[in-house]
Amino acid sequence: MSQRIPAEWVAALDDVANELLERGGIQSPPVDCLALADCLQIHVAYDASQPGRARHKRIGGQSTVLVRPEKRPKRLQWAVAHELGEAFAWKVFERVDADVEEGSPQLREHAANLMASRLLLPSRWFFDDARDDCWDLPRLKQRYSTASHELIAYRFLDVDEPTTISLFDHGQLVRRTANIRSHAPRLTQIERECWTKAHQKNQPDERRSSSLIVQAWPVHEPGWKRELLRTTFVWHPDESQLPQEVALDSCD
Repeated sequence: MSQRIPAEWVAALDDVANELLERGGIQSPPVDCLALADCLQIHVAYDASQPGRARHKRIGGQSTVLVRPEKRPKRLQWAVAHELGEAFAWKVFERVDADVEEGSPQLREHAANLMASRLLLPSRWFFDDARDDCWDLPRLKQRYSTASHELIAYRFLDVDEPTTISLFDHGQLVRRTANIRSHAPRLTQIERECWTKAHQKNQPDERRSSSLIVQAWPVHEPGWKRELLRTTFVWHPDESQLPQEVALDSCD
């Protein structure tokens, strides 16, 4: 399920993210959030004993992000980006005339996540690059190397074009999210075929029908097979025109 963010929140999130990037002197991707934190006078330190991935606190008067060591740099980047989102969420609330103290923990967490995605994938660059690259995930991953494949793919939902993102792990459809209504349309045959090619051949695939454009990308590692699908419509459909083919609950 995907919920549309109110326009005033989108503007506030983008504005605050841009201000932080400008303060950090970052003028092009990729965004190194550890370097950004340093420019914002927030110290990053490692704490292998903490249960969570990261937390923000003041130590000796110094604003500090404590992170658990990670073998995957993109996880470390996300952890720091999220904590920066937490640290500056008050600016977003202020822009939309909301009280951060009165907001629920879930709302503050959501705002931090949205801010983190805009720090790693800034709106002012990302969407132009995505359209120039025809939404090609591998090419965008090369340019935005500090963001994960999944983060890039789910950022595709932050556009007006009706879009669905599907995530497969080990042959199972585990998540399907749309930006056009509360429930994603059911998986269609052309999507199944596109996914099968990426899953079996470990190669990107793209297919088109009279109504759909489907792109599939494998993100395969030793012992792990993941695929991401982006589905868009050739035209902007009414609710009644959305495909209603049989859902794919598992893909053996």
